[in-house]
Amino acid sequence: MSTDVVVALVSDTWTDAVRRGFYSTADQTLTTLLAEPAVGTVLVADHPRGIASQVRRRLAGDRPAPRRPGLRGVRPVTLRTPPPLDEAALRRRYAGYDRQTAAAARWHGLRRPALVTFNLWHAAHAAHGWAGTRVFYAQDDESAIPSHAPHRAQTLAAYRAIARSGMAVVAVSEVLLERIDPTGPGLVVPNGVDAALWSTPPPQRTPHGAPVALYAGTVDARLDLDAFRALAADGFAVRVAGPLVDADVRAALAAVPGVELLGPRPRAEVVGLAQTADVCVLAHHRTPLTEAMSPLKLYEYLASGTPVVATRLPGSAVAGDRVVWVEPGGDHVAGARAALALGRRAETDRLADVAALSWRARHRPLLELLGVGAGVAA
Repeated sequence: MSTDVVVALVSDTWTDAVRRGFYSTADQTLTTLLAEPAVGTVLVADHPRGIASQVRRRLAGDRPAPRRPGLRGVRPVTLRTPPPLDEAALRRRYAGYDRQTAAAARWHGLRRPALVTFNLWHAAHAAHGWAGTRVFYAQDDESAIPSHAPHRAQTLAAYRAIARSGMAVVAVSEVLLERIDPTGPGLVVPNGVDAALWSTPPPQRTPHGAPVALYAGTVDARLDLDAFRALAADGFAVRVAGPLVDADVRAALAAVPGVELLGPRPRAEVVGLAQTADVCVLAHHRTPLTEAMSPLKLYEYLASGTPVVATRLPGSAVAGDRVVWVEPGGDHVAGARAALALGRRAETDRLADVAALSWRARHRPLLELLGVGAGVAA
């Protein structure tokens, strides 16, 4: 017998997932569930948005998940999009979101569906009495995100409510799971890689001068700028590919000779950039946010076969000898030079890494938790 599943998104929509190529943790969870034969229908509940935002997004082409075999969508509505700061108002909003989601599940004929909610407030402030297995999937420590500072007290209260509720918690790192401290089942499911995308054979490498050091990810205050300056000063051609979300960090990097800001790149291009680099770089400050992360870029670097130099952080630990670890604030140049000596991963070993790091392999414990864990292909 198949299991129906409702997936509640954290702050975005089905259309957002389509536009970014199903890249994020929530996106790839949807992909896993939709590909699993033991899952019946997946209902995707978009983040609740205000009436004005709903109209603007619809005019821009934003739509709920399309109706097709095994997939349904719902777009809950609220008066305003930003979450209220008042605790009682938060409870009212997400109780209403839950009622709209439950009504959609009934309308589409889902039978006592499992619930996987990525939405902290939905997990903490709704009853979910219509659902079978209930799972909160934590992607980041939301109490440590700088832009979420106005909601920090409410976030910590939400963690306590989730812990008391006994609902299952899936977290991307052990640190994050410990911070939530659930009384119900708790699983660590690190982030993974898109196996089809990263199984692409590496392109033919052409001779070049300076060794290329690649950072592929969001450009924001997490970055250790001193590490990038030092790599460029040592003669590395430093390429930075990713959204430039922090203007100050962008300006600081743009001022460094030898650093090239590529901006956001298509996922297939990122694969090629990583595969043709000489070393991939993960240089972060140690903060409460980065301590709890499961850095997707680290696993993609490993999937590329290119050696890696990375800041040692609690949520970043991986087995094997393909990463040269540097303590926070340490010498990334020496680490990068040591990584260069490792050379590229043999192709058969690289493909084995891709399979082991794939989202399908990562999600097996989640499927088992939902009662559909007969197994999925890696």
